Amino acid sequence: MARPTLPLPLRFAAAPLGAAAVWLGGMVTVPMVPAPMTLQTLGLILAGGLFGVRAGGLAGVLFLAAVLAGAPILSGGASAPGAAFMELGTGGFVVAFILGGALAGLADGRLRHDLAVFLGAHLAVLAVGFAWLFVRTDLSLANGALSFAGLLPGAIAKSAVAALILRPLLSSRRPA
Repeated sequence: MARPTLPLPLRFAAAPLGAAAVWLGGMVTVPMVPAPMTLQTLGLILAGGLFGVRAGGLAGVLFLAAVLAGAPILSGGASAPGAAFMELGTGGFVVAFILGGALAGLADGRLRHDLAVFLGAHLAVLAVGFAWLFVRTDLSLANGALSFAGLLPGAIAKSAVAALILRPLLSSRRPA
């Protein structure tokens, strides 16, 4: 279902607003091993869901570009410019924001559909993030599976919150 065209100023602002939402979500951090649980994916999914596939993916690109440039916008205000980012065990989660934001743009205001879309976006971020972790660290498969399972309740909750927040906004934009 096609999304109505946003006004030109909002189209230009959509991806930077999405990247800012990801940054703000990183301010809320629950320490976990090997990666903290944050609200970054909630911000990303809200942006993708609201603004669409292109803006959602571009929000991930802009966030990654700012990280690589050294901006202190990783969870908890950390930074990892350039090559330092490539050494991070958790860098794959940030790279996966591009895919997660784009997938979230498939939302259309139908609650069950959007919940599935947002959960799929979260799972994509987790899958890429953990694949990167396994390559970059000595994380065992057993510990990785436990960590992945520990992040699932948060992914489900953030997906549900995003679907509930966006439903009235997206439903009102659906053609009758």
